Formats: sequence, structure tokens, C-alpha cells
Amino acid sequence: METIRPSKGTRLHTFFLRYLLFLSIGTILLVAILLGLFLFAFSTNIILPANYAETQISLTKNHIASSNTVTAESIPDLVDYAVYSKQGTFISGNLSAKEANDAWDLMQKGENNSGSHFYTFIQRENEEVCILRYYLVPQYRSAILREYLPNPQLLMFLIFIVGIFAQATVLAIHFGRRLKKKMMGLQDAIKEIQQQNLNFSIAPSGIREIDEIASSFEHMKDALKISLKQQWELEQSRREQITALAHDIKTPLTIIRGNAELLQDTQLDATQQAYNDYILKNTIVIEQFTKELMDLSKMEKITEHEKTSITTEAFLAEVENQMKALSCEKSLQVCMHKEKLPAYIALNKESFYRAMLNVIDNAVEYTPFNGKVTLSVQGTSDDVRFIVTDNGNGFSPKDVKEATKQFYRGDSSRNTGNHHGMGLYIAQSIVENHGGTLRIDNDRATGGGKVTITIPVRNNEKRQ
Repeated sequence: METIRPSKGTRLHTFFLRYLLFLSIGTILLVAILLGLFLFAFSTNIILPANYAETQISLTKNHIASSNTVTAESIPDLVDYAVYSKQGTFISGNLSAKEANDAWDLMQKGENNSGSHFYTFIQRENEEVCILRYYLVPQYRSAILREYLPNPQLLMFLIFIVGIFAQATVLAIHFGRRLKKKMMGLQDAIKEIQQQNLNFSIAPSGIREIDEIASSFEHMKDALKISLKQQWELEQSRREQITALAHDIKTPLTIIRGNAELLQDTQLDATQQAYNDYILKNTIVIEQFTKELMDLSKMEKITEHEKTSITTEAFLAEVENQMKALSCEKSLQVCMHKEKLPAYIALNKESFYRAMLNVIDNAVEYTPFNGKVTLSVQGTSDDVRFIVTDNGNGFSPKDVKEATKQFYRGDSSRNTGNHHGMGLYIAQSIVENHGGTLRIDNDRATGGGKVTITIPVRNNEKRQ
């Protein structure tokens, strides 16, 4: 087993500092690229400088002051205008009436800016006043760009925000994957422990805090291994004792039963016959109990490797025949429904057959004479469900919770006294060994008991 050394490796905060370092470097590069693009746009006149309009006004100011009339052609680009008479009457311009009035009021107050707007006032030779409004911000030369894009400063800011967000997202995904990869050892260890496999080792991740947790896992694994070994040895000893006891009881029981059966062939008075019947009846009960103990011991030794692929239809035909045989004594109606069955299913045939018979026998036991027992088998892409229902009294709430517990015999409503509380326990244990589940419920249609066994199937099996 590889030894974890938490004293070596990178600290977790260093790992996150690297993320911040890369984010900072990326931010600096993004700013440099945006500045470079901004300067390139200025040098190629794609973007005009902030004082472009002001410069153009100074070049055309004399022409505007001396021309006969002011037209849109005489006004520089990026500049709006309004022409007023000396008395304050609006003559012409592309400013709206309100904008023109606001500009005239500013001139009267001796102010040359309002918010983001700046103004130049030109006294013309014919005593008219031309008011020019402009912005001191960079602008696109193209009118189309000015119409559909925000101003260059705002555009660069938006690109910067989007770039920072995209960069942070990419780096977070990258570092998140790296951190997940470094934690894979811990995740694999958890899966191994969940599967009760303690023969594993955790490779160093290179991050000290994670390796410290891994080291704790190693210590916990060793402690669990010792504990589980002791538990397994105790369980093994218990099974061996039960098996030995069952075998020891079996021989004298056979002798007692044989002698009781021989006594039945002799001349006995009524009292003696009653006593002998009592002995024979209870001997059979003890033999059944002993057989269940031996079956339980055998069932607990079943492993996954004992599964084989069997034909589903053939298996169900055997179950149906036995189901009919069990129902004959009480004249029960037996029904079977099949839907979307896989052609083959991987089972330990002997043990799963026993589980099905235990469930069916339980249903038969609690179904009244001339009643009905139904087995429905339904296939899906992931599993097969075996549903056994009867029209007896159904399970009580306590039965639903505890009927699969070992030696549970149920309450008086369903307890006939003919079982020892191991049938459903054995069935559930076998089903769980097949990776499935056994669920106890009551059928709404019949009011009787309902037991559902679900086991997984291979995804590549063909359906009939």
C-alpha cells in the first residue's frame, strides 16, 4: 500500500492563489489588448478623438460667422446646430425646439456646457447667433457605427467586463477539473468502502490538505478492515453453528418421525393415536424449521459469480408450474401476466427460484379457499419486476415495515402459525444478492398482499 505523506505537496491556498495569479495576468493582457485596439482605431481614424468636433469647429468658425446663410453642409461632422436671431427667434438647425431653447438659455446665462453636451456660440455678421452643440468623447467616424454601437469608451468597457467574466469562467472550469482530478482518489476510496472492499490504496494528490484526508481514510480503512474481519468471523461462526445444529437435529428428528409413522400402523386406542398424531405433526414442523435454517445458511454463501444467463420464458414456466402445484390444495385461481420480457436474464437460478417460491408460498398461505394469486412479470430497459399479489387480508402497517426481518411471524390478522418468519427474509436476502430490491405493499384492486421483486438486467438484451 502506498504511503501518504501529508507533509509534502502544495497547500490548498497556494492552489487557489495560482488561480488568482492567472486571472490577474489574464486581466492585464486583456487591458493591454484593448488599449492596443483603441490606439489602432485612433491611428486609422476608425475612432475620432474626443476633441475632434471642437477642432473642426475652430477651423470652420470664421466661415460660419461670415457666410450669408448657415446650412447643414457648413456644419462640421459630429456637431448639431441652431441659428437664432438677435431677438431670440429660432431660424434654422437640426436641434429640436426644446434642445434649441435650452441652448439659447445657456448662452443667456454665459454657460457653455450642460451634462455631457458642450456648446460654442458664434456671432454672425448679420447679427444672427449660431449655436453649435458637440460631445467631448471619442466617436466613430462611420455614421453606421455611431447608430448601432455604443460610444467607443462604453464599448471598450463592456468588452472588458465580458472578457473578465469569460476568462474567470474558463479558469474556474480548468482549475475545478484539476481539483476534481486530485480528489478522485478520495472519491474512489469512498466507492470502495461502500462496496465493502478494503483492499485499496490512495495515491498522493499533491495537495497537502487532501493528502491529510486521504491519510485519515487509510487509518479508517485499517480500522474497518479489522472490525469487518471480526464481524465476518463471528457471522461465519454463527452460520456454522446453525448449520451444525440443524444437521444434529435432523438425525434424531428423522428417527422420531420414522417411529411415529411406524406406530400409526399398530393397534392404538384413541388417546394413543392422538398423542402419536401430535408427535408426528410437531416433528414435521421442526423438520420444516430445520430445513429453513439450512437453506438460510446456504443462501448466505451465494456470491455474484454463481449467476448464469438463463432463458426467461423457461424459468417462468417452471415458476408457474410450481405456483399451480402450491395452489391446488386450496383450489386457488392462478394467473400470470408477462410484458416486454428480456430473452435472457442473469440469475443464480436455484436461489432465485427459491426466493420466488417463498414469496408465492406466502401469498398462497394467506389467500382464502377459491381465491386468486397473480404473478405479473414486467420488463424495462433497466430491470425486470416480479409482482405477486393475492386477495387475502393484506399486510398490516407493521407487516409492511418488518415482514422481511428474520423470525418475524406477523400479527394475528395474517399469521396462520404455519411459518417461522424466514421465508420473506430469505427471499429479500437472495434478491439483494442479485443487486435487486424486494418491496412489500398492499394491492389496491384486491385489498390483498403485494410483493414486488425488482432485479437489474443487461442493457444489451433483446426484448421479445
